[in-house]
Amino acid sequence: MALVALYRSAPLRQRISKGYSVYVPGHGRGAEELVGSLLAGPPPLPAGPSGQPHTVRGSARARGALWVDTGRVSLHDPATRARTAEALAVSVARVAADVRRRGGLLLPTGWQQQPDPLAGLCADLHSAEVLNPVQREVFTNLVREHTASLIALGGRQLYGPGGVAPGGSARLSRSFDQVSTRYLDSCAPEHLERVRTRLRQEERVGRLEVMDVSPLGMPEAHAGEDVTVRLFDAQVTVAGTLAHALLVQALSMWSRDLERTGRRVRQVPQFLLEQNRARAVAHGLAAELRVDQTRRTEEPPRTQSAGRAVRTLLSELLPYLRQLDATTDELASLFLGVEMAGSAAASGFVRNENDLLAHWHREDRTALAPERLAQGLATPDWLTADHCGASNRTVGHGSWAAARVWLTDRLAGPAPQPDRRHEAQPDRRHEAQPDRRHEAQPDRRHEAQRDRRPEARREPGRPAPLTADQLLDRLARPDLPAPEVMDALRSYCRAGGTLDLTRPLRSRGRDEARALRRVLRPRAGQRVRCEKPPVSWDDATATRALRAAGEQGVALMHWDLPAQDRARVREALRGMGRAPGGVRTVLLTDTNYTAREDEKRGTVEVLLVAPREGTDR
Repeated sequence: MALVALYRSAPLRQRISKGYSVYVPGHGRGAEELVGSLLAGPPPLPAGPSGQPHTVRGSARARGALWVDTGRVSLHDPATRARTAEALAVSVARVAADVRRRGGLLLPTGWQQQPDPLAGLCADLHSAEVLNPVQREVFTNLVREHTASLIALGGRQLYGPGGVAPGGSARLSRSFDQVSTRYLDSCAPEHLERVRTRLRQEERVGRLEVMDVSPLGMPEAHAGEDVTVRLFDAQVTVAGTLAHALLVQALSMWSRDLERTGRRVRQVPQFLLEQNRARAVAHGLAAELRVDQTRRTEEPPRTQSAGRAVRTLLSELLPYLRQLDATTDELASLFLGVEMAGSAAASGFVRNENDLLAHWHREDRTALAPERLAQGLATPDWLTADHCGASNRTVGHGSWAAARVWLTDRLAGPAPQPDRRHEAQPDRRHEAQPDRRHEAQPDRRHEAQRDRRPEARREPGRPAPLTADQLLDRLARPDLPAPEVMDALRSYCRAGGTLDLTRPLRSRGRDEARALRRVLRPRAGQRVRCEKPPVSWDDATATRALRAAGEQGVALMHWDLPAQDRARVREALRGMGRAPGGVRTVLLTDTNYTAREDEKRGTVEVLLVAPREGTDR
């Protein structure tokens, strides 16, 4: 069979408007006057890789803010993106120098001590090129669906000498000229007019550009033919803005794939979208977002953390990021902090620039002084550096290094498998087949360890093992009978490799994780309290737990010990190897807590799950 056609959605161009605010110490309206004078005589700015010079512009709605506009640029490969970032950083540095020459300071948006902080709050605008009305509709709806995740990831709060204010987006929480995106059934003029009518009725505005995603672009940003994304608050660094541009690029490619195959984006109910948007604006990555369950109305409302939603979105975009040849360095500020915060026992990892400014302030109380930040914005190398990665390296070097290896592997993608479906095979249908039902089967434990995918241990006629997230989703159902809990747990235990629920539970939010642990813990008679790390499965406590698991199906080994001894428990469990009798071990809890008199204690809980008689061994 011959290859008839091969499709690949290549990246289109994107216009980036990088925003900052202007601060004039001691002058009430000095920022607005300085911005006006600078726009009247802007400094010469370099050209980007496309040869088009950068421009600087302002806005009547944010008179204390400035934007450096790249024009339409191509972001199709790492080298071009690096040149784009370098040129944009040089432009920002020149604008910062010109602002200082005029008696002001160019600062990241959100400086609390301005006479009117609202005048300087602004967004980074990303305007993606589209080729036809259907792409315009699908891209708008796709970004709309992920509104809360993108706000949580790119939100910026007010900051000052006392640190960073808690929450998500200071700009969107105070904005009167930006509303949530409405679902587009079409980009035909008559339908867009109906959307304008609905906006007039519900929001008392009739312009499409007031939505989070403007399907007709932003005329004031010279992006009238593009789709403009207004969800990201203006980032401190150029590196952060370029990382968000990669996200927009991947979403654009995803929407073009949907358009090419004749698919559309599902319509998330408007009330749910606005509720999750409000939570992300108020709480950022700490928000608990409601999950769309319109097709399962009989189930109670479910939530997931904004951090988990961001991790899910980034995973869905990986195929398109691979097509863009995205590198670990380019994506580290997006992926690593969120991943480490969701999977590591330590806290304090930097997930976005809100966390970054808070981390700088904890390390040095003068780090957020206007002079120091203005000096950084005047230095191109500082603007293109990965400050989030540098901070995470100091918080936990081992976790940071492991996360980089993990991201590098994810970007490499799965190894291509040869397609053998059309190879000529001998016809053996009429050959007598030997009866092998009673033959001894080879020991395939090492094969299972090499291939840790759930399907690696699947047997004919048996459903695939549950993944960790599938297990937790099933256990989240209300009033689940104990036999069904055991069936789900045994299905999860049929997967190969290490069974560890600590990372998936952390991504669920504190309340949901606590409830799921209660479901998984067996009754008191099946719990075995351990005083010290085990040496082997012949230890008295391990033997007692194995006996309980064999009799009841599941048992729990529980350690409560000084925090520094937690690692010894994990090492001892690894050294003991597989439990006898086909019993599988599942790590349920591995965390620290503060006891009385500020003593640091650690808790480790391990489930022992016995197979059903005659199966699962």
